[in-house]
Amino acid sequence: MGTQQIRVEALTEVRKDFIDNRRYTSAEFARLEMEKLWTKTWHWACREEEVPQVGDYLAYDIGDQSVIVVRTSADRIEAFHNVCPHRGRRLLSGRGKINKFHCVFHAWQWDLHGNNIRVLDREQWQGCPDMTDEDVALSRVHVDTWAGFVFINMNREPEPFDEFIQPVPQFLDILRMEDMRYNWHKAIKVKCNWKVAQEAFMESYHVWGTHPQFLKYSDDKNESMAQGKHGKHIWAYEYPPGVPSRRLGKQAQTVDEIRENFGELMGDVFGDQLGLGEGDGQFSARALKAAGAAIRALPAGTPMEKAMEASFFAMKDAVEKDGAYFPMIPPEFRATMGDDWNVFPNLSVVWGADGTLIFRGRPDPEDPYNPDAAILDMISLIHWGPGKAPVVETEYLDDWRNQKASIPKLLQQDLGNVEDVQRGMHSVGLRGLRPNPVQEVQISHFHEVINDYLFSK
Repeated sequence: MGTQQIRVEALTEVRKDFIDNRRYTSAEFARLEMEKLWTKTWHWACREEEVPQVGDYLAYDIGDQSVIVVRTSADRIEAFHNVCPHRGRRLLSGRGKINKFHCVFHAWQWDLHGNNIRVLDREQWQGCPDMTDEDVALSRVHVDTWAGFVFINMNREPEPFDEFIQPVPQFLDILRMEDMRYNWHKAIKVKCNWKVAQEAFMESYHVWGTHPQFLKYSDDKNESMAQGKHGKHIWAYEYPPGVPSRRLGKQAQTVDEIRENFGELMGDVFGDQLGLGEGDGQFSARALKAAGAAIRALPAGTPMEKAMEASFFAMKDAVEKDGAYFPMIPPEFRATMGDDWNVFPNLSVVWGADGTLIFRGRPDPEDPYNPDAAILDMISLIHWGPGKAPVVETEYLDDWRNQKASIPKLLQQDLGNVEDVQRGMHSVGLRGLRPNPVQEVQISHFHEVINDYLFSK
């Protein structure tokens, strides 16, 4: 079925157990998001490490908008709309280094702060209105940073960033993501709505159906909750890791079987399923290798509490010997910290201690109003030792099904879902989505906040 034509005002209803599927298929809804969401809210454009030196820039494209992020001093990053105020040509693309902005169309120029330093034959505008220095400067975009992420806001009078980001820092600052550096970055073309791509990483209700290989190693009971504009979900951990999911209906295992399961999970499965290369991904390979070895070295009869303690300190020692940071998270804090976060609208954080996975869905810049097209960024960040961070260039995947070697195995399973979900959204037999009101609150809340931007006066 083709793109549906419908008044977007009819799509406002959101409950914990209901979302109108046409929010994902309506071109009008996609246009409204470009107008009132992406140009009004804070969202992250790049990492600070991508613009480390003065003059380093990155062009961030989302839908039909493009913003240039540039470092203008050792402690300042600025951003501008990527457009020449003369005839509208885009100025830059990709990443690079400049000492001034230059439009190749008619040779206008600006300094790094966006101030115009050349209008060719400017005297010929003598007496014309709207030609002050301010009028011919680059159009400024608001910038702020958190945890190494550079956030931009295109609204002329944005909500204060410190209010927007709450309460995320109080839970995630312990990870010190600002000190992490890229391990890999994949930008993947997907045939789905950006929200479908984002929501694939906003709940763990899908583990039973999508990632059954993990049920052997841990129970998947969890709950989801709103946190300001954002959301998180927390795994219950009523049983220690290594105990199979209660859904499998297996008889109770011995202490040694549980510990061996745990060793396999930490030493082999996480790296194989969520990492690339040597296994760096959600965790560093060095930490997982150390944890697996420590668990396997324990004598028979060692209780799980001791096994977990041994794996934790082995990881910590391996990471710190490498000169990197390893977070010490108190158990009482860990219980409420949350395992997966979505920082509204499109920053998903699936952390692993000395590393984390980051996911970002965004409207496809090459087809900005097509609700069936998006870019999904998949990123691994790692705490590297001094001088050990690799030089990472974004890898663009136009045909991910034939480029699977570039994608961790578990994440291939998630990608296998999103395009079929989008096809299903168009079905005349679908009468709205029915999110789980306990495990998928992140998703329903996500749509409630979208409504606040799209439909509030």
